[in-house]
Amino acid sequence: MPERKMMVCPKCGEPMNHHADKLVDPVDSREAALVDPALGGVVQETHGCPGCGNVEFRRADAGR
Repeated sequence: MPERKMMVCPKCGEPMNHHADKLVDPVDSREAALVDPALGGVVQETHGCPGCGNVEFRRADAGR
């Protein structure tokens, strides 16, 4: 599996910490095509900024 691109806080520019993954329903046809049949959804990552406390989310297929 390719290494994930680090998420950078859009508010302060600090590298963000990856905290959790959550299974979510796809929101459009592009995401629906990425659904893993074994999981039944798309993985969403949660990241927190140690600098300013901002929280951001991204789909697990983004940022590669």
